[in-house]
Parts: sequence; C-alpha cells; structure tokens
Amino acid sequence: TTSPCMHTPEEVQSVAEHIGMVLRSTGKVKRGLGTIRQDVNISIAAGARVEIKGVQDLDLIAEVVRREVQRQQSLLAIRDELVKRGAVVDATAGVEVTALFKETKSAVLKKAKKIHAVVLKGFAGLVGREIQPERRLGSEMSDYAKKCGVGGIFHTDELPAYGVTAEEVAHLRSYMHAAEPDCVILVAGASEKQATCAIGQVITRAKLALSDKPVPEETRKMLETGSTAYMRPLPGAARMYPETDVLPVLIDEPRWEAVVIPELLTAKADRFVAAYGIERNYALQLAASDKLPLFEQAVAEGIKPKLAVFTILSTTTELRRDGVDVTTIPDQAYLDTWHAANSGKAAREAIPEIFRSIAGGCTFAEALLKLAPAVSREELEKIVHTIVAGRADFVQQKGMAALGPLMGVVMAEVRGSVDGRIVSELLKQEIGAVTSPKKP
Repeated sequence: TTSPCMHTPEEVQSVAEHIGMVLRSTGKVKRGLGTIRQDVNISIAAGARVEIKGVQDLDLIAEVVRREVQRQQSLLAIRDELVKRGAVVDATAGVEVTALFKETKSAVLKKAKKIHAVVLKGFAGLVGREIQPERRLGSEMSDYAKKCGVGGIFHTDELPAYGVTAEEVAHLRSYMHAAEPDCVILVAGASEKQATCAIGQVITRAKLALSDKPVPEETRKMLETGSTAYMRPLPGAARMYPETDVLPVLIDEPRWEAVVIPELLTAKADRFVAAYGIERNYALQLAASDKLPLFEQAVAEGIKPKLAVFTILSTTTELRRDGVDVTTIPDQAYLDTWHAANSGKAAREAIPEIFRSIAGGCTFAEALLKLAPAVSREELEKIVHTIVAGRADFVQQKGMAALGPLMGVVMAEVRGSVDGRIVSELLKQEIGAVTSPKKP
C-alpha cells in the first residue's frame, strides 16, 4: 500500500510498474494479465476518494486515473450548473406510468410489469452529458438502479430512441408535468417492488449530483476502456479488521537477518549492460523476460550473450508475427541451437529456420538435418560472384549501399547455411571489384 503521494497519472503508473518489478524480482509471483491486480485510490480537490478495484492491465493505469479525474471534474461542473439553474430533486416524486406504454413498440418497456418515472427539475441536457468517455451522468444513475435488478434506465435526454416514439415522449412529459428544463427518467421493472427500488436509487443518485458533495465516495470497477462503473459505497473504517483465520507471525531478529534480498530486475539490467555490452533497452526487456533463467544458463555455458539476447528478444518476436508458436520450443533446443552456432555446425542466420522446424514438431537433430547442405568457401565465392555480376548496373549505381539488398539475395540462395559475416566479407570484395576504377 502506498501513501497518497502521487500527483499525475504518469506518476501513478510509474509507481505501479516499480511495484510489479519488485514483485517479479522475487521470482515467486506469476506473470501475465490477471496475475496481479491493483486497487487504485483517486481523489481531486473538492472531489472525493474513489477506489477502483482490480486494475489488471498496467498500461491502462494512467488512463484510468485520467478518466477518473475527468469524471470528478465533470460531476463538479454539473453540480454548479444545477445550482445555477435552481434544480430540484423531490425524494417522493416517483410515479407509476405503466399505462402510458401499454401500446409501446419498445421491447424493454413492453416486457416490463411495472414502469416508474421521476421528473428531475432543471436536469435537462445534463443527464445525457458525457462525464468520461462512453459514460454520462445517466450512466451513474443507471448503475445505481441496476442494484435493484433492472437492466438500466431511459431518460428524455436520449429519447425518442430504443423503440420509444416522439409521441410517447411528449405524452410522458405532459403526464409528468415536465417543463422544457426538466428531464424525465424511466425504469422498467419485473415487479412493483423492483421498479420502486430502481426509481428510488435514481432519485438518490440525482440528489447526490445536486449536493455539496456531488462526487460520492465509492468503490468502482474498471471497464475495458479505462472508464469505471459504480459498484458500492466506499466502506468506512469499520470494514477494517484483523484476519481471523491466520494467527499473527512473529518475525524475530535471526529470521529477519536471514532474509535474502533478491537482485532487482533493474539492477540485473544494469549488470548486463556493464558485463556484456547489451543495450539498456534490451537489458531491461531481458530482465523482465520469462527467458531470463535460460539466458543466464546460456552465458554460464559459454554462449555469446548478444547472440542469446537477439534470439530471445528479436528472433522469437519475428517468428511469432509469422504465426510460429514459439512457446512449444523447449529451453534445451535454444541451448542446442546456440551451441551449434558457436561451433560452426549451423550459421546464426539458420536459427529462425531451426526454430520453425522445432515448433513444427521436429527434434533439434531433425531440424539441423533439414537445413541446406553446408556450402564450401569455393562454392560460396562462385555464388556471390554470380549474384553481383548479374546486378552490375545496380552495384555501380549504389556502391557499398548495395550490400544490404545483396546480403538478402545471397542468404536466400544458401538458405542460412553460411555465416552472414563471411557472406558480408565476400560481398564487399566483389562490390569493390565492380565499383573500383579499372587501371589503364
């Protein structure tokens, strides 16, 4: 639990990321969406503390905070407008209007056993006002009404719609004596009790919107987009009680001193940069990767760190984009492939092809056999010479800039069976021979 010391959405997300990093550093927590859920408490000046439960997606935390700030600011602005208009909420104003809709084409209203309505004086245009993306003041009222079991509410800021005609709206406004500045809310219940409960909840939420504290202290749930919906009132201190099923554990000095503090993932990244010359961005990704233990084992076995990092972070990403299920490739296959590249049994450029075969069900040995036969130095020189000679005009025009495109052509020809460094060396020689001025 943190203290209320964060002041921007970005700061909140940064702290959440740090907490997640510390937990992952222990090696004792699961990874992935849903394994860690954070409750985010947000308040602004003149607003109220709101607890948003179970935020699972770390990347959405800043957006959740931004949207909650927007919601509270919007509710404060609506309250000020309601006061300016002289708006009124009558706590006893709920009226049954079932008979008005006996011929309605609205599926929801037609199915209802009881329909109740209330006039919110001075609320016209404000119930339908957006308070955060895809949410309006009417959404807040609807959340409250749903606690009684109804599916939601209708209001005249959005009618006619949903099968309710303009004629029905005019009849309803007339029946309820609603003036132009007023908004009429409808609830459709399966029983008198349900409809009465729901319209009562709408009135309760409308009174809050007009009160000195228009932002209620609430527990809210996060929606997929980062907006939130009402769950229940925020519990008070009475809800805080000791765990009754687990006795307190006394941590004595020897036990405290024996605790081994794990190396933070950020510290690991710093160590990788210093020890192996890995770029910091890659080092941070590696430290957070579930392949970190594999990397550390590979380095211990003499594998070049940069080869292991490139394979883990780049090669597998490209294969995944091509639809290859790299999760089926066992760690031992990574190690076998790297050792083969180190010893010259396979070129580094052949690693993607080996992984494709293993993901397709081959063993490492079978994947190695599927590679193109090794090409001798003499054969490779002939291939490179033929490719460069056949593209002499292109080479003359581009000079050494032709190296990259021609590398792709040669590597496709030899199907990854030759080390790219050797191909690059031979290409540079051939390009130089074509572009160098001929002696008279």
